[in-house]
Amino acid sequence: MEPGKIIQTKILKYMNSGCTFAVATIIQASKGSPRKSGTRMIVFPDGKTEFTVGGGALEETTIKKCIQAIKEGKNKKFKYKFNTEMLCGGEAEIFIEIYKTSGAVIIFGGGHIGLALSKILDILGMPYIVVDDRVDFATNKRFPNAYEVKVISYENVMREVKITKNSYCVIITHGHKGDKKVLSEAIKSEAAYIGMIGSQNKVETTLSQLEDDGLNIKDDRLFAPIGLDIGGNSPQEIALSIAAQIIKNVNL
Repeated sequence: MEPGKIIQTKILKYMNSGCTFAVATIIQASKGSPRKSGTRMIVFPDGKTEFTVGGGALEETTIKKCIQAIKEGKNKKFKYKFNTEMLCGGEAEIFIEIYKTSGAVIIFGGGHIGLALSKILDILGMPYIVVDDRVDFATNKRFPNAYEVKVISYENVMREVKITKNSYCVIITHGHKGDKKVLSEAIKSEAAYIGMIGSQNKVETTLSQLEDDGLNIKDDRLFAPIGLDIGGNSPQEIALSIAAQIIKNVNL
């Protein structure tokens, strides 16, 4: 796995678990800088780190500024000038971005709506995972910006997908059976948001069946049919209505 993808996976993991942390990125580096532009490091409130921006005084200064930024809850940018007596010389500009108890959207279903939703989430800068039981629909090529793409049977989905209090579940599988199975598991989780696609009749039938199975479907986190009513029926319009509902009802 490429280094950039590795750190993205780590960031998603910590976001989805509700951690507060900072990501320091070298956004500009002169010739003498020990690391090139784009290099990133994760810094936690206690000063622990993953990855590196070059070590030495630069890294020490970056860690201190990250900890301060976390306390203030604000992104910041600073320039670091290397000692002119050092062989490397030059300077580096660092951008510090704070991640605070955020989470990821989990798209259950990589069909037309899932694809359209992923593009909207890309624009909004919201991290997401894509899950589908079809090999052709759950690929990195189809979802190049997803933090994870998983091919999993919906019968066993919760064994492979971790849903936390900072997860936002979008249930748009390719069939009623898959929707029902995922919803039956998601409703028992700590997810912040759970939305399921379907007509009013289909939704009522599914919820009635789950209630007969002993599940509590009177849950403020559950939105079914999913999405705000914006009067559109195309995959793109439905995807937009889903993204708008998530933004309206949760603090992503």
